[in-house]
Amino acid sequence: MKKLCLLLLALCLLAVLGTAAHAEIKPIKLRLASAFPPPNVALGSYAAKVWMDTITKKTGGKVTFQAFWGGALGKPPEHLKIVGKGVADLVLTNAQYTPGKLPLAQFEYVFPFGPVDPVVVTKAKLQLMSEFPEFGRDLAKRNIVQIMNASGAVYQILSKTPVKTLADFQGQKISLIGRYFGRWVKVAGAIPVVAAAHDRYTMLQTGVVDMDLLPVDLFASFKIQEQAKNFVGVRAMTGNFFDLYMNKKSFSQMPKELQKLFIETGAEVAMKVATEIVPAWTKKVMAQFKKSGVVFCDLPEAERDKWAQMIPDIPAEWAIEVEAQGYPGWKIVDRWQELTTKYGYKWPRKWGVKK
Repeated sequence: MKKLCLLLLALCLLAVLGTAAHAEIKPIKLRLASAFPPPNVALGSYAAKVWMDTITKKTGGKVTFQAFWGGALGKPPEHLKIVGKGVADLVLTNAQYTPGKLPLAQFEYVFPFGPVDPVVVTKAKLQLMSEFPEFGRDLAKRNIVQIMNASGAVYQILSKTPVKTLADFQGQKISLIGRYFGRWVKVAGAIPVVAAAHDRYTMLQTGVVDMDLLPVDLFASFKIQEQAKNFVGVRAMTGNFFDLYMNKKSFSQMPKELQKLFIETGAEVAMKVATEIVPAWTKKVMAQFKKSGVVFCDLPEAERDKWAQMIPDIPAEWAIEVEAQGYPGWKIVDRWQELTTKYGYKWPRKWGVKK
């Protein structure tokens, strides 16, 4: 009984000390701009909302937020500038929207058929970014600080026609983003069409494309399943592609205690996203697909491995490219595969082979 009383007393003291510490924080309201739809339909925005709600709770309501969802303050490619110039204090974006601006950000897109477990990706990426200071330096040059880097769901395909083998990709037009996915699908015989996610519903509806490559959560956000009823489990990759950035000046003007709280809560919520939110969101989306009559088919593992062998060594090309810009590209390529293997992923092939 005595030990229980002492424990309760200690907990009370910690609560009092925490309250006293937050009493020094002046009330502030921060503006957040999101490139993604509202939290009720977009996983990334929901993750940002969890982070904001956690910060508000931990500060006893001293820090609050005003969020502008769905590109209300500017188009996705403008978000890096929006936060860098302080138009918004924070932005939720994806560095892929501004290729070349942050050469190391979202490096996991470089690796064909990388890990599909968000826990593996989050653990490995948090560790890797802590080992290479170049990540933080690049952000500082853009007048921003990374608060959170959270994972999304796995990239899969929705198609108008069934796909059971690589041969079924021949001649099919597929909508996608970025520099690299197009090279994946070309070797499989498909025709890549780069397009923003919000345009793809109409593109499928009008026959501009035959299939779409997106993370599972974004399929549902943009209702792609209404136009493409065949789910193809290619397990392309997942990544921590939800970047929560803060204006460097806004960040530096906050008390040190609050700066620390923002960063620590970012890592805490990123792990919660990986362990709880992504699996729950994926389960919910799959249930929606079933109700809407989507037919499911997984690409056989042998076909997936065969596909991986066909793709050029893009990570090696990326390493050469960023090395020329002064970055440790080869080390990052090797370390990423080391860390993800350590956390349980089995790669279909070795990437980043020097010739």
